[in-house]
Amino acid sequence: MRKRTRIDVALGQARAAALVERYRDRLVEQDLIPPDRALRLACQAYCEGYVYVTAAPGQVWERIEKEDGGSDHLLILSFDQSWLGRTALCEFTDGEHEELLLDELDEQYALHSWPADEGGEASWTGPGQRPY
Repeated sequence: MRKRTRIDVALGQARAAALVERYRDRLVEQDLIPPDRALRLACQAYCEGYVYVTAAPGQVWERIEKEDGGSDHLLILSFDQSWLGRTALCEFTDGEHEELLLDELDEQYALHSWPADEGGEASWTGPGQRPY
């Protein structure tokens, strides 16, 4: 079974509820989905860790299968769209940068921690610093 981090554990119940409510509001406004159905979809998206909804700048993600010599944590810096699909520009704890497709992020990593606020403040400030 795929490792998932519950958002209420990563964020706390109040912040997790606020995130779900904001996503519900976007679904109602942008997709014209009735509020009760939008709430169910928002809850499901966050509960299942749907990467296209949950991934955000400032989050730290942890490699699911550890590799010898590799960096096990990455920080999401920003998002972009490439010809292959939506990507995340990431910084590893050793200072290396890489652009990962969100599908690759979802397959190889699990959410470790969320930024201190929704403003996307980084969990670490420079290369080589531990993300916790």
